[in-house]
Amino acid sequence: MKNVKPDLLCSSIALALMLSAGHAIAAETTAVEPADDAAGPVTSLESIEVTARGVAEPLQQMPLPISAISEQTIDKKGLVDVRDIAALSPSFSFKSGYGRGFDRPVIRGMSNIQGEANASFFIDGIYVEGDISSYGLDNIQRVEVVRGPQSAAYGRRTFSGAVDFITRRPGSAPGTKLTLGAGNYGQERLGLFHSGGNEDGTFGYDVSLNKRGNDGVFYNQASGKKDLGGTETISGMVAVAWSPTEKLDLTARVMQQKSRDEHFAIATIGSGNLNCYLPQETGDSYFGLYPVLANRHRGYWCGDVKAPTEYGINTEEFEAAGYFAGRKTDFLRTSLRAEYFFDNNWTLTSTTAYNDSTTYAGTDQDYSSIRGYGGAFETFTQSGVKNWSQDLRLSTDQSLPVSGLAGLYYYNQQAQPGWGGDLTGFYLPGTRSVQQVPTDPDDETTNKAVYAMVNWNITDKWTTSIEARYAWDEISKGGTDLRVLGANTYTQAWALNETFTSFTPRWTLSYQAADNVNVYGLISKGTKPGGFNSDVYRADFQEAERDRLIAAGLSSFEEEEATNYELGIKSDWLDGTLRLNANVYLIDWTNQQLTETGPVLRKNGSLFSTSYTTNVGESEIKGFELESQWVFAPGWLASLAYSYTDAEIKSFISQDQADLFGTGPAPTLADAAANAAGYKLPRVPKHKATLGLMYDGAFANGWEYTLNTDVAYEGRRYVQVDNLASVGAATRTNLRFTLRPSDAWQVSAYVNNAFNDRTPEEAQRTIDPEAYVAVPAVPPLSGLAVTNLRDFGITPSMPRMYGVEVSYKF
Repeated sequence: MKNVKPDLLCSSIALALMLSAGHAIAAETTAVEPADDAAGPVTSLESIEVTARGVAEPLQQMPLPISAISEQTIDKKGLVDVRDIAALSPSFSFKSGYGRGFDRPVIRGMSNIQGEANASFFIDGIYVEGDISSYGLDNIQRVEVVRGPQSAAYGRRTFSGAVDFITRRPGSAPGTKLTLGAGNYGQERLGLFHSGGNEDGTFGYDVSLNKRGNDGVFYNQASGKKDLGGTETISGMVAVAWSPTEKLDLTARVMQQKSRDEHFAIATIGSGNLNCYLPQETGDSYFGLYPVLANRHRGYWCGDVKAPTEYGINTEEFEAAGYFAGRKTDFLRTSLRAEYFFDNNWTLTSTTAYNDSTTYAGTDQDYSSIRGYGGAFETFTQSGVKNWSQDLRLSTDQSLPVSGLAGLYYYNQQAQPGWGGDLTGFYLPGTRSVQQVPTDPDDETTNKAVYAMVNWNITDKWTTSIEARYAWDEISKGGTDLRVLGANTYTQAWALNETFTSFTPRWTLSYQAADNVNVYGLISKGTKPGGFNSDVYRADFQEAERDRLIAAGLSSFEEEEATNYELGIKSDWLDGTLRLNANVYLIDWTNQQLTETGPVLRKNGSLFSTSYTTNVGESEIKGFELESQWVFAPGWLASLAYSYTDAEIKSFISQDQADLFGTGPAPTLADAAANAAGYKLPRVPKHKATLGLMYDGAFANGWEYTLNTDVAYEGRRYVQVDNLASVGAATRTNLRFTLRPSDAWQVSAYVNNAFNDRTPEEAQRTIDPEAYVAVPAVPPLSGLAVTNLRDFGITPSMPRMYGVEVSYKF
């Protein structure tokens, strides 16, 4: 494909912006169109209904901090996936630093230091297990981003928030739409959508097929090819809606999705290039092999990490061994929703879902071409998960002064057999056969819950509501551990089962100060699932030591808890042309799941330092959020999303922290420096803002067009709790010009990251697998311990991407 020069395309779009500035006839489609088809400028913003609490409510009257991104906004801004949604939402940071399979969303500063992600994703209210970043926004009616603990409404793993992708009702957009797109780096898009049904709306259906992807973006020095960063996703969907009677409505959906992504681009700084807390060699060597260090400093990076300029990933070794270097995912998502409407305006809703996913990952985990540990870092795994859920909900007449809902929920998830291995000892062109090791994990999660909400319109101005969910989270894991000590081989079968119970209420109080102003306050509680420390059952541990760890309660860890206090205002001004929504909040986060280390006697009498997760952390997060849209002139729409997040650690004991800041050659957890109190949570930008400017107009010949600019800023993010290494602030600008010659045709040109901001996407602390050293062992262990020097893996952001999309409706 012949590539258009980026500077030429950027200049062309900028010129179009200037030439068309005087031709406005309509505002952006998130604003309300005139009641009839007469031409004329729009004068007010759209009224949106959301369903974040299980019933339809006006966005501006719902007493929750929620961003609702409509289908029209998705289309006009050219939004593609959840990363674009995050860019438009305050306090929502989403980075895909390690491909589209390591999703770690951060909402309101609640980054996960340990364990599962703190926020979850839903499609039509149905929980999505696995990555969401490959899920496209085709056929989406709106996206709701609800910030703060949402356990009362959504259940488990909505500790910091929930993101719900709401699809269109089948048959609601009759016709056929074909979309084709192409751009630099081999970008391609194919979309085919057809919707139909009968005239009275009692039966409708949707059928869609989508393909989106790009070629490799980054050159790989190890393979001599551009084989890093390429993506491809193909999905198909069939949905049917049927109302056999006036009282019954049924909606069924089936979606199949396949993604094939090349290995993500990543490079290390190199242990020899670190700039602080450098290793201090004594001049001695351990067993004549490893340099002895005077203390536990193994090198570190202080300040903003730098974007890589070269990459070396051993993709050819994977290919020669018969494995794919990258990630493959296959998803099957099915659902059936049934609604029965009673004569008294009560509604009974049943939502049943079954999902099945298979994930393969071939990853060079030393992030370099050096073949760390002889290829042991080049791993491949295939795993599967299936789950099904049932939600049964009864809601009352919502127009009554006192209304509500109550429901029952059941969710079951089971791990499926898979396999794994690594390329240890495998060298080009192929020195040995690489064997797969089958895996059959005995992992299962069952969540049962009962929930309810009562809403009371106390007066025509005051409204209060109480929501609550009581849940049982049953988690089981099992397997067999195998260890070799000298000439002896030990095995230990283990099976763990724990039931965690939680009560998560939310209380809101709102005051309708005027027709256009709603003030609210709320208190909510959220929980994050607990889990197990399977290392307690290592086969080489002495039985008495294992019993000691179990007696100390270290075989499992409890759920985390967060309490959120919030005040907010939602308001429309200037005859509905200016919207200002703002809120302040305080989150008290306790029982944080953090890692501790301690010595354990092994069966050969030696001491071993093991790590386990315990509930010892505590943090406090304070923040401010602002969302605003303003139709400041006919055809013009400005928008602003801003957030300030102060995420401070109150208590967190860490050996890594002690190693860096402690005194003496081998500080312990008793050292005051081991506590990270006062430090900031990692991966949290203090400031985040997106400024948008959209213009709708028409040329003299009647051709309509839309010009859109979004400038997204995200502040510095620390890599770890030590607050030494950081990813610098980034500012990225997206431009889009859409031309509509008729109701049928639409042509769009876009430039994403127009000014080519190359601030790294993400950074990870790791080790240098070739740099062995001996450091003082942490008491009560004595002597020296062999380890590796520190290093950092840095992933790049996507470069400037540009292209053209054409769609035709018929």
